[in-house]
Amino acid sequence: MARRQPAPPTHVDLTPNQIVAFNLARAREWRGWTQDQASEAIAPHLGQRWSRASFSFAERSVDGKQIRQFSADEIVAFARGFGLPVTWFFMPPPGRVGGLPVRLRTPDGGAFGEKPAILLDLIFGDEDQQMLLELRLNELAERMDPGELTEAQRQVRTLARNRVEALVRSAIGDLDRWHTTLHAIANQIEDLDVRAKAAVLDTKEEP
Repeated sequence: MARRQPAPPTHVDLTPNQIVAFNLARAREWRGWTQDQASEAIAPHLGQRWSRASFSFAERSVDGKQIRQFSADEIVAFARGFGLPVTWFFMPPPGRVGGLPVRLRTPDGGAFGEKPAILLDLIFGDEDQQMLLELRLNELAERMDPGELTEAQRQVRTLARNRVEALVRSAIGDLDRWHTTLHAIANQIEDLDVRAKAAVLDTKEEP
């Protein structure tokens, strides 16, 4: 009896660590560096220099045979060494990998995983989360010594201030509209009261 052939894969499962590995390789390609050059760039921030084999192993995590577990310290070192924001290393792969659509593998993702675009929500947040983040950034910036802020951080503080001012203006605008509406209602009630009293007087004066 012929053995049944396994069904061909319908998608590629990537864990968050594999996403980091994918973006580590993209960062190196973007810089045009060899693995040795990339190791040299991140070494001061890691506190040690990766061998070529170690760097290669990290990038090959994408194939799923052995997945490297990246630490927060390492991801921060990548960001500093490559001159990229930390968010770069969590961006979902564009398009397909190996001709197949990508799914994000997480413990709660089920058999078919999560859409990798969920990472964009986790990176940038929804509207409410963005507002909370901007408020927190503004609070942090206000408590820091201005001399410690980088130019990028000053821009973020300005952005946060502008967002807060816009929210305040919006709230005040809403209050103004409510005030105008309530004032108009009050005028109408007063007019009705005057008419009602006049009608009562007219009734009393009739023979």
